Parts: sequence; C-alpha cells; structure tokens
Amino acid sequence: MKTTWFVIALAGCSLAACISHEGKYAPSCVAFAGSTIEFTDGQFVWEKFTDALVVDDDGQVVDSFPDYPMHGSYRIEGQIVHMETASGEPLDNMYLHRHDDRNYLLTIEQSEAFEKTGKVAECALVLGGNRRS
Repeated sequence: MKTTWFVIALAGCSLAACISHEGKYAPSCVAFAGSTIEFTDGQFVWEKFTDALVVDDDGQVVDSFPDYPMHGSYRIEGQIVHMETASGEPLDNMYLHRHDDRNYLLTIEQSEAFEKTGKVAECALVLGGNRRS
C-alpha cells in the first residue's frame, strides 16, 4: 500500500514539474533577432535582441529597442497568459501549449495554427530556448 501511494505521489510531482510555466522562453531555433520572455513569481521580463547594429550619423550605436526590456505582471487562466506592463498597459494575450515534451509560449496566430495543424510555428518561443542536438 505504501508503494502505491509513493508511485502516485511521484507521478503527481512529475506531472506538476512538466506543466510548470515559469522560466525563460526563447526562440526554438537559432535566431539572429527576436524576443525572450521570462516568467518568475507573477512577474515577467520581455527582452528583444538582434545581431544587427544601427549607427547614427555620428557613428554612435542606436538602441534598436528603446522600450525594452519591458517589465510587468502576468496571470494565467487555463492556457491564456494575460500580461500587463508595470505602467498598467495590457499586452496581447499569449498562449501556453505543450508539444513534444516542451512548453511553448505562442501568439494568438501561432496558437490558432497549432490547434488546427498540431504543428508549432518555426522559431516559436519555447521554455529553455533552442536545444542543439
């Protein structure tokens, strides 16, 4: 009997670990530009990156993403992630999906395509980012 309860508890803990949404979501491919979003304790940090450098007429590097990193709070209802900036501005909802044992954070368009086709968009944000084989 003790063994049965141990197996049930272990399975529950494993399942809970599998569905954790916290951590850093990054492109699922090698990307030279894009976004990362990190969720921790109800707060998010959204950063954008690029390998391109823009310079002004004086040869000074221009910040390609002056409004980033963006900070704020988030809450999850089912698969829907509701985010709000620190200044209170709501952002477009994003959607959590699990596919091939990985947790993805998708836009509405990517989520709708996934639900129709069962395929995740190329370079979609995934927890832990790109894994090289």
